[in-house]
Amino acid sequence: MGILIMSDSHGLVREVSQVVNRHHVEKILHCGDFCVDHKREPFSNMTLVRGNCDSTQEVPTEQETKWRDLHILQTHGHLFGVKGSLLRLHYRAEEVGANVVVFGHSHVPVCGVERDILFLNPGSLQMPRGFHVPTYALLEETGTSPTETYISVAFYDHAGNPVPQLGGNYSVRRPMRSS
Repeated sequence: MGILIMSDSHGLVREVSQVVNRHHVEKILHCGDFCVDHKREPFSNMTLVRGNCDSTQEVPTEQETKWRDLHILQTHGHLFGVKGSLLRLHYRAEEVGANVVVFGHSHVPVCGVERDILFLNPGSLQMPRGFHVPTYALLEETGTSPTETYISVAFYDHAGNPVPQLGGNYSVRRPMRSS
């Protein structure tokens, strides 16, 4: 079991419910621009961050989740200029000690490791860009060593079909333990 990650659903409820019901996971992270009442099912059971199109002030713009050997920084990305560069987001990940960053905003599915941190944008369920179908992702921790955590990321289209050209297997640094 892992973590379901989605973003930029822009008002979709039925489709988001279908994705949630399709997978048995431990956590669900939505990276913003959900654009519906955050207290409504299935959003009420997710860890949400507010995107630039979300109006509620009750949802934070950033969340940190510690899960197994992962320290996940979750944000929409608009406050970090992710459409131009991931540098500011990388600095924030370093600042909080994250080894995984999940974000949205660009609607472009992205997954890769930069300086021992995994950056993952699941794409958009509503308006894909840079890819021909709407996408979301599943992240699983597959193992650890004394210095690394191993992660598998699988992308799926809106109908639940695997998208093999995206995702893969990665290793990131293990998060530093606080005393």
